[in-house]
Amino acid sequence: MSSYFSPGKSEQSSNFPSLPKAKKGAKALVVAGGGMKGSFAGGALYAINQAVPSTFFDLILGVSSGSCAAAYYTTGYEASHEEGLRILDIWRKELTGNQLISFLNPFRGKTFLDQEYLIDYLFGTKYRLPSEYLEKKETSPLYVVVTNLAKARAEYVKATASNVLNLLKAATSLPIATRGKWKLDGQYYGDGGISDPIPVESVIQAGYKDITVVLNSPEDEFSDPIPRFQGWLSYPSDKKLSHMITKVHHTMYNRAVHILHSPPKGVKIRVISPDESELSMVTTSARLLNRSVTKGMEAGQRLVANLLGEMSGLKNKSKLLKKLFVPVIRPEKK
Repeated sequence: MSSYFSPGKSEQSSNFPSLPKAKKGAKALVVAGGGMKGSFAGGALYAINQAVPSTFFDLILGVSSGSCAAAYYTTGYEASHEEGLRILDIWRKELTGNQLISFLNPFRGKTFLDQEYLIDYLFGTKYRLPSEYLEKKETSPLYVVVTNLAKARAEYVKATASNVLNLLKAATSLPIATRGKWKLDGQYYGDGGISDPIPVESVIQAGYKDITVVLNSPEDEFSDPIPRFQGWLSYPSDKKLSHMITKVHHTMYNRAVHILHSPPKGVKIRVISPDESELSMVTTSARLLNRSVTKGMEAGQRLVANLLGEMSGLKNKSKLLKKLFVPVIRPEKK
């Protein structure tokens, strides 16, 4: 568990939302964020879902925009190929231009990044997230990383049918771009990328030894410190949070990258990521977003090939293969 005071160290005595402990052989999927860079994760998870549904994993953990892609992946294991492609239109068509991010939004009574458009309209209505699947027994648990703003620490909250849209609002509450906070269960939360941007360390601490990580930036790319002025601009009335922006974010990000490169003994980590950074967190170019989605799809297909290759070499693979096949029950056409 990461905190403002001691990033990465476990706080055993605290009573806050944490990750479930891993059972033997459990597999975890971590989906990092990065604003509009999350289009890569959207494409990757679409491709993975064509052969490796979310039920293959025992834990799915998303951060910021990665939690949005993870939510559709988690609940989409019975979705058709056509429906999966339609969901990708969120990145390909709905977030381009000034539909989501606009400097004119404040003059319309909105934030620069219009969360109501993203979560309420797109996720809640037009491309409705089938949140009822979060309550099904066969659905893998989805956890979302958020930053508890009062306690200045990362917390891991389980998504449910009743909280998922509010949880995604908290997870995407970026400083400056949005209000920077969202109320959930009586407390204010912000983007989990502030406190634990690639939560691989927390997953390892929970006992998971087989981890797949989807990054939206190159695997070898480290994070530079955020300028002090930007930290102040993010939370001008809270010195602890502004300092957290400038000190903790890049520290935790770079710690995670080191772990990806040199995992602890006995821990297997697979990573897929773009070869280069073409997007910023606020890129809305249709050409670049579409290219990012396509590159994500290609990376997802390579991961599927590697996973299937690994399983073909196992002696006892019946349980793993069983998790790859979920009976699809669709309503009959009238």
